Amino acid sequence: MGIDGWQACTIADIAAQTKNALVGGPFGSNLISADYVSEGVPVIRGQNMGFGRWVEGEFAFVSHQKAQSLSANLARPGDLVFTQRGTLGQIAIVPSGRFDHYLISQSQMKLTVDETKADTLFLYYVFSSPAQQDCIFRNAIQTGVPHTNLGILKSTPFLLPPLNEQRVIAGILGVLDDKIELNRRMNETQEAMARAIFKSWFVDFDPVRAKAEGRRPHGMDAETAALFPNSFEDSPLGKIPRGWQTGTLADVCTTQYGFTASASDEPVGPKFLRVTDINKRNWIEWDSVPYCVIGHEGRAKYVLSLGDIVVARMADPGKSAIIEDQVDAVFASYLVRLRNESLAHSYYVHGFLKSQAYTEYSEGAKGGSVQANMNAKVIVGAQLVIPPVLILEAFLGCVLPLRQKLVLNIRQSSSLAAVRDALLPRLISGELRVKDAEKIVGAKV
Repeated sequence: MGIDGWQACTIADIAAQTKNALVGGPFGSNLISADYVSEGVPVIRGQNMGFGRWVEGEFAFVSHQKAQSLSANLARPGDLVFTQRGTLGQIAIVPSGRFDHYLISQSQMKLTVDETKADTLFLYYVFSSPAQQDCIFRNAIQTGVPHTNLGILKSTPFLLPPLNEQRVIAGILGVLDDKIELNRRMNETQEAMARAIFKSWFVDFDPVRAKAEGRRPHGMDAETAALFPNSFEDSPLGKIPRGWQTGTLADVCTTQYGFTASASDEPVGPKFLRVTDINKRNWIEWDSVPYCVIGHEGRAKYVLSLGDIVVARMADPGKSAIIEDQVDAVFASYLVRLRNESLAHSYYVHGFLKSQAYTEYSEGAKGGSVQANMNAKVIVGAQLVIPPVLILEAFLGCVLPLRQKLVLNIRQSSSLAAVRDALLPRLISGELRVKDAEKIVGAKV
């Protein structure tokens, strides 16, 4: 018996007493990439973990028939998913709403919780805690690629308070994560608005079309509208606004390959931006970026500045991000830095790199080797329309306030996450009582 009714238990003790409550993914050959289809039942893979509480991201799918043949490996809303191999320590909850069931991949394990004994969200926080993360790594099988298995998961010990107290603790931590989640959704809205402006001005040429038809461009003041021509002309890229130019990214950007080093979780030097830090969100969450050791000359050569753009050349070629916060950071060798003559050019290039046109270009430009890649020359080989500088500056005036709000949200989420991470181990160990934690959270949210 533990503190005030807290009990020592294992995962096996709180698993639901139903068939397939605790299972791993399908046997290797039972699920292969050839089984993936454009829609159907989503598959939870490694790239769908690591977003916080919920399984999310871009899913691969299998047919309903294929999923039914692997029914023992299905997960449903409220289930917990653990990483078995890959990035060990990841845990997420299957969300409700979008899909009523999912298939777990060979690299995941699924737990259906006995809700009369344990709260799923509380368990999520337990297994996100430093103590449980350390337990996962200490007990991992080190043969070959480090991994764990169902037997290890079943026997994993932890402290379990009474159910009502579990829910209160989960609620306290959940309030912080709810605000972080709200900030994320707000950022997605800000990002979508900036993309919509880019598409309207530089893909659909809406202001030019409106003026050509004798209409005032929608949602645009007269001064900005006056910058756009009222007709089109032929170009290598088709009809473009009269007076605009065409070229390639190489005409507006310089390129530089990144620094080769090992990443460290310890603050041994500047932040070390990698492909994995830019390929899940359309912004950079610096808190999760590791560090690296680098000398004075290297730091001067690879230090990132506001307006710099980095593009992945390997691992996830074509993915990109723009530096929007003043952070002491350098960039890794799988990234290529693009530098532009002004911040207005940077945000225009950033918009282009996020466009459908560049996505299609990068898909076609990736090498045919086992590991897709794009070198610096290929990255900046894409053709694009080059508007006049005054229009680029007007575009910056529209999108920069949106992106600045995004940066402020990231900073606030970072502060909230720090509070959550400080409270979590103390709450789930019983060191900090609920009433004291509620006061701390109330002052922050």
